[in-house]
Amino acid sequence: MLEYIRRSTQRKFLVLMFATLIAVNGPLLLTFFVVTKNTMQREMIAKKEIVLNANAKAFSKLLWDYDYENLEKWTTALATERDVFSVEVFDDKGKRVAFASNDEGRPRGTETEETLLSKEIIHQVDDTTYSVGAINIRFISDRIRSAAVEQVAYPVILFVVSTFSVLVAALLANRFMITRPLNRLNDAIETTHRSGSRKKVEWSSSDELGRVSDAFNEMQDSLDKDEEKLRKANKRLAFLYHNTPVMLYSIDIEDRIVNVSDYWLDATGYQRDTVLGRKFSDFICQDCVEDYLANRRLLVTGQHETLEFTSVFLKSDGTRLDVLITEIRDFDKSSTGRQSLSVMTDICNLKAAEAKILHQARTDFLTGLLNRQGFTHRLNEAIYASAGTHDVAVLFFDLDKFKWVNDNLGHFAGDQVLLLVTQKVSELLQPSDCFGRFGGDEFAIMLTGEHAKTRAVELAIEINQALRQPINIIGRQVQISASIGISYYPENAASAEDLLKTSDVAMYRQKSSGRNGHCVFDVQFGQEAARQLEIRETISEALEHDWFELYFQPIVNLKSRSTVGFEGLLRLIHPEQGVLPPLEYIQVAEQTGSILEIGDKVLELGMQALQKLEADPDWRDSYVALNLSAAQFLPELPDILASNLSAYSVSGKRLVLEITETTLMQSNLDLDKLIARIKGLGCALALDDFGTGFSSLSYMNRFDVDVVKIDQSFTRGLGTTSLGAPSNKTAPFIEAIVGLSQKLALTVIAEGIETEDQLQCLIDRDVTYGQGYLFGKPKPLDHYLRGSQEDRSAVISFPALPEPKVQQS
Repeated sequence: MLEYIRRSTQRKFLVLMFATLIAVNGPLLLTFFVVTKNTMQREMIAKKEIVLNANAKAFSKLLWDYDYENLEKWTTALATERDVFSVEVFDDKGKRVAFASNDEGRPRGTETEETLLSKEIIHQVDDTTYSVGAINIRFISDRIRSAAVEQVAYPVILFVVSTFSVLVAALLANRFMITRPLNRLNDAIETTHRSGSRKKVEWSSSDELGRVSDAFNEMQDSLDKDEEKLRKANKRLAFLYHNTPVMLYSIDIEDRIVNVSDYWLDATGYQRDTVLGRKFSDFICQDCVEDYLANRRLLVTGQHETLEFTSVFLKSDGTRLDVLITEIRDFDKSSTGRQSLSVMTDICNLKAAEAKILHQARTDFLTGLLNRQGFTHRLNEAIYASAGTHDVAVLFFDLDKFKWVNDNLGHFAGDQVLLLVTQKVSELLQPSDCFGRFGGDEFAIMLTGEHAKTRAVELAIEINQALRQPINIIGRQVQISASIGISYYPENAASAEDLLKTSDVAMYRQKSSGRNGHCVFDVQFGQEAARQLEIRETISEALEHDWFELYFQPIVNLKSRSTVGFEGLLRLIHPEQGVLPPLEYIQVAEQTGSILEIGDKVLELGMQALQKLEADPDWRDSYVALNLSAAQFLPELPDILASNLSAYSVSGKRLVLEITETTLMQSNLDLDKLIARIKGLGCALALDDFGTGFSSLSYMNRFDVDVVKIDQSFTRGLGTTSLGAPSNKTAPFIEAIVGLSQKLALTVIAEGIETEDQLQCLIDRDVTYGQGYLFGKPKPLDHYLRGSQEDRSAVISFPALPEPKVQQS
């Protein structure tokens, strides 16, 4: 029964309406009936009481007059009224004097219920009341209730009829306004479900069901459009799956192929029915199957969600195909046939390109030789293959004076030199030898075999001999030589990198020993190299933490011993090691290129010193001389000087720049213009260490210098001999330098004066200015600025500079 009701909305509505009527109207109807009946009963009893009271008054006169005959008649008449069962009248003595019954023939007690109403009868005479008796009237209670029920029944029946009418109207409205459109909507849904076609609801109204029907019809239209889009998308997806130029396929958890794209078939040459259901590992090269299955296990067990690995695939014609396999795990746990989405990419061209790139990465583009990376790789292979049974020798060399070729003849000429050197050296090598170029003019050769050590030395000699022949480049003959370093495995190093380092150290040792030759590595070289490395690190720290300072040595007028200026000498003051020897770290700085940073620091400290001197009245006319490295003579040097002079607001006329003959020898062809720009700033130039080079006189003639500084080696030669007379060898040279300088209007300064004898000899030969320990060792500038009056030697004019004010000591 309940299931029958559940299947129909109308039945549910009917049951709900009945239940509501019973639950709500039932108690209301019952309450109405009970209340109405009780009210009518009370009203009828009240009427009987009125009758009782009226008759009691009427009977009072009859009892007072003892008119029992009329009393009997009145009693009988009263008993004939409806609902009255009996009437009894008693006198004041309690004696019944009249009695009448509405049904005297019926035995007493046949009525189910009776209602007794009693009333005392009172008679009044002259404002005095007297009790003359009592009256009892018995009413039939059932008749009273029946009368009440009869009066209530009509409204109740009318209420029930109206309620039933409302129920019927509600059922009809529910059927036509709710059930019918719902049935149509349900029919449309079931039809759509069964046939798959979109059926619309034919119902038009402006109420909620009408809006529901309209929304359902719009949803059907939208579903039609979405389904069409989905069909197109699936069609497009299938097209892309089969025609994308990538080999797509899917395999299940047991490695069986469940789907392949058309492009996969075209690329591999197989037919679809011959591959579906087969294991993918059947198509993998046997050498790669184990690796493939290991990667598959990582995917199947969930250790990886995606995988990429390379393998070799066998095509239908038996050819091998290098492929990159990319697999994505199936995340749909609700799927019964879980499978992966896999992509197989042909990487044969990529492999070939990779090999080509690797070859290019390990090959020098100019000469075609192995570069550092390729040479190191071959050297590692040779060391591993030797297994300590035979030697491996490495020759590391670079070309002497190659920088001059690049700077003066151009980089094209330099490239031609490198190609010719490569050709000449290659002619001396055996097929088993390995030849490489590390960049610039650095080359390396690896020799292996039982006689590698002997051959290395012999080959070094042959290379030096072959390169001695002049090379014709763009119509000019160029003389090239090589500095060669040799080291052996396992004697000098245990790895390829260390073997190259030791041969490099040996090469630099040969270069510092005179170039154009060879040098075999020695353990002592390693210690020296370690010291050089330590110095390099010290230089870096010194630049970072400002450990560099300038110490100043006075330059004096030899006759008056008055100070005309100061030479700033660079000092590296280590916080733990103290003052380090300048020659040691300057040489390393020139090799590493940090000399440029040091040179910038020297200029900065020199400008600070000039600024302090100009601020002191006693020293404002003195000058400062600074030493410049050959590496600093770059086209931007005048701009750097101008920037420093401007930053510190000092005059270039108080600055002397000292350059050596080595600087002039290594300079490019534009040094004349560079010097002219420097002198345009007001700075003077001094030729330092004059007389120690090979072309001093030519440089005096060629370059516009202002000062000539006689090297201290000549000054020491002025000391007395064992016989007590001055040396006869040095004095004529000094006289010649002074005489020539006077003719050229150059100022002469003698360096390294340590004794009074040397001072007197220089004065006798008309040397005007000098410096040395006789006048003071190099000290911080503050020593002179804060010293006693004796330390503040008089400042006199210096010919190479504007005339300063003279201060006598």
